[in-house]
Amino acid sequence: MSDILFGNNNTEVIKRLSIRYFRKNKNRNIAAILAIALTAFLFTAVTSLAFSMGSSLQRSMQMQKGSKADGTLGYMTEEQYEQLANSDFVEQAGHRRVLAYATNTIGHAIEINYADHVQQELTFCTPTHGKTPQKANEITTTDLALEDLGVEPEIGATVPVEFEVRGQIYHYDMVLSGWWEASNDSVSLMIVSEEFVKENPELFQNTYSEDREMAGLTFSEVVLKDKGNVKSQLEDFAHSLGGNTEDMNAENFILCSENQMSQGLSSSDSIIFVVAFVLLFVVCGYLLIYNVFDISVMQDVRQYGLLRTIGMSSRQIKKMVRKQAVWLTLIGLPIGLAGGFLAGWLMLPFVMKFVSFEQKTAGAATQVSVSPLIFVLAALFTILTVYISTRKPSNKAAKISPLEAIRYTEQENGKKRRTKRTRGAKLSNMAFANFGRNKRRAIFIVTSLLLCIVMVNSAIVITQSMDAEKFISRSTKTDYTVYNSVVANIYEGFQYRSDALSADAVEAINQQGAENGRYLYRNTLDDTDIQVDYGFGVAWDEIIDLEDGRVDKVYDKHACRAASKTDNLISGNVVGASEQFFEDLKIFEGEKDADVLNEKMQTGNYVIVGCSMDNLTGEPWETPLTKLLEVGDSISFYEDGELVKNCTVLAKAVTVGMEEETNNSTTSQVKIGGDAPYLYMTDRMFEQIYENPTLFSYGFDAGKGQKAEMDAFLSDYTEQNTSVAYTSTGLMREQMKSLQNMVLMVCGMIAVIMGVAGLINFTNMMISSMIARSHEFATMRSIGMTHRQLKKLMIYEGVYYAVTAGVFGCVAAAGLTVTVLKNALNSPSMWFFTLKFTIVPAVLVGIVYLILAVIIPLLVVRFFHRGTVVEQLRGTE
Repeated sequence: MSDILFGNNNTEVIKRLSIRYFRKNKNRNIAAILAIALTAFLFTAVTSLAFSMGSSLQRSMQMQKGSKADGTLGYMTEEQYEQLANSDFVEQAGHRRVLAYATNTIGHAIEINYADHVQQELTFCTPTHGKTPQKANEITTTDLALEDLGVEPEIGATVPVEFEVRGQIYHYDMVLSGWWEASNDSVSLMIVSEEFVKENPELFQNTYSEDREMAGLTFSEVVLKDKGNVKSQLEDFAHSLGGNTEDMNAENFILCSENQMSQGLSSSDSIIFVVAFVLLFVVCGYLLIYNVFDISVMQDVRQYGLLRTIGMSSRQIKKMVRKQAVWLTLIGLPIGLAGGFLAGWLMLPFVMKFVSFEQKTAGAATQVSVSPLIFVLAALFTILTVYISTRKPSNKAAKISPLEAIRYTEQENGKKRRTKRTRGAKLSNMAFANFGRNKRRAIFIVTSLLLCIVMVNSAIVITQSMDAEKFISRSTKTDYTVYNSVVANIYEGFQYRSDALSADAVEAINQQGAENGRYLYRNTLDDTDIQVDYGFGVAWDEIIDLEDGRVDKVYDKHACRAASKTDNLISGNVVGASEQFFEDLKIFEGEKDADVLNEKMQTGNYVIVGCSMDNLTGEPWETPLTKLLEVGDSISFYEDGELVKNCTVLAKAVTVGMEEETNNSTTSQVKIGGDAPYLYMTDRMFEQIYENPTLFSYGFDAGKGQKAEMDAFLSDYTEQNTSVAYTSTGLMREQMKSLQNMVLMVCGMIAVIMGVAGLINFTNMMISSMIARSHEFATMRSIGMTHRQLKKLMIYEGVYYAVTAGVFGCVAAAGLTVTVLKNALNSPSMWFFTLKFTIVPAVLVGIVYLILAVIIPLLVVRFFHRGTVVEQLRGTE
């Protein structure tokens, strides 16, 4: 009220004027609502997608892990579980009593347990068909378990169950009361009822301290009230019970394990990515909303000047403009929020399909987040963008004086240039002068147009630079690689002899005409009787005790797994390979003659040290441990402490992903040998050292013209035999194609919105120019300019904008490609990219802009330049 001379309250008058101006500017309202809706759409789509991807990926990993709890307490007695269930730091505590593994399975492991409803819910074992077991003869399990047992998944079906407890075989014919879809290809749970436990107490006696029998032990998935320091809380509770949390061989051992899959998924890279997108959308929204309101103020500038002449204050004019902005936001914001959420929901399955390419839980784990925070954040960012965008136009409307408002002709302040021409005025020269009349607005429009050009060109450069052949050649050397499906589980991985690829699978594949087959055998956690002396000749920096009773021997921050801390022996990463494996092995040090190398390897007296390939450069990536090994060094193998074989290092080779494990996981390496260098020997030599050799994988090529048949066979075979999985060069190409499609989809959506925003700005500018310069155009027509010449003048102006945006867009796109994109695509995580420079997409978008720069001015002249010259001259008085 301080700026009102007599202190009268004009609130109702301001409100009435705001409503009338709002109703008058219908075109402005539509453009502003669209601008605000697009801004909200962008924020909501990205926020919704980020939230949904985070929850879906976390759920997918939890399903692979088999638990969504905060942690696990295990090896407990029933009395200890009761204390856990009644403790005040626990929100939920599941109850699981171990029985045994089924012995009548073919290739799918089935663990038989009792689990209460909390445990079932926390471990994804709640039946999706039927109900939980109630009677003593009822069970629930997965579809894969039923398939392995030869039972149709039908409620009431008879399920034969056999297992061994304390040396005695038991057989029960159970009734299926329910089942659910398996989230793990290699192992399933079978749940018995509480009545079964009561009727068979001898099966669930806890004798672990006496005979190490697992039957009868109690485990619990726990959800804590306080999510911080989960493992510390579990260990403190175990210690309060008198339990030992470190020595697995102790009689009072209690397992305390934190579920890493239940922790939040965040990283500095993802945070930077989100911040970059938010800033990009703020700029895009600002360019669009600001231009709409700036043009609106310019169109109404004379009316604001008249209002100032009758006493309206600057504060009141600001209030009028901001009221209209609030009303437009209230209309456009809900539209953008709804559209953005729908877009995020539709995009999520496509994004998850790529991100979880090798996880069969991706579909089941995909869930759309409906967190209110999505809408709150998107709304806040949209409102902030609207506030920033309308602040300057409202100040501009408030500060303009009545005299300036009446004389306003869209000419920037500054010294006017005088130009002498002897050949008369040309329309092209006049249009160029008008193009530079308001330099700030010209820069503004050009910038909003070229953003789309840069985004489209960058998206095409990124997708074209994805090098499928580079990705394949640095991942595998065969058309197909087959392995036990547990290998693809990045949380469990290949660990035990039971994880071997079956001989039946290899035989079935060979019957289909497989060529150049190569077998890879690997040591496992069941082979701890075999230890290796690498002859490093250095002292370990430290030795760390592990929960499973083994130790980590650490040198220069690289840990090697070992069975005992008392000597220099370690488990190692030992691989036995068939003859074909050595034929195309890439040697970088030592014997490089393929024939001589193969001949010496077949003697059984040599090994080859494997070094992982640096995928970015294609060169070997040597660790401090591999650098300690030289060609000619001796490596010894011991069984139960007795020397069984001495071997000589023949060469050092660079290996690709499938020659170690898979192209995207090293789980078995971490859990079996740690950072110990890979040692490659012949399969015959491996069988001599390891009495029970475990087949890790089988790689082979398809015959000429046989890939389609082999793809169909493997797809059908792995569907029927879920313990078998495979990858192929064809699947890798599909993975790259999926990534390309995702980039095109996301970047394409953003580019379209930016393009629409730029064209809306351009259209609004042309309309406002036509309205603001109506007196000027009427004067020009009164001295002889024809309607056709007016059209040509406006087309020239539009073309200047399009050409300027196209030229600067191409330059910006090229500059971005050779600087930012070049550096980004040459980073280690982007090793499968090979930069392919192009500005063709930018040129094509520029051509589209050029065509629209002709069409839009013609439409503007047709719909916004009406009436006779006299009417137009009078209309501006």
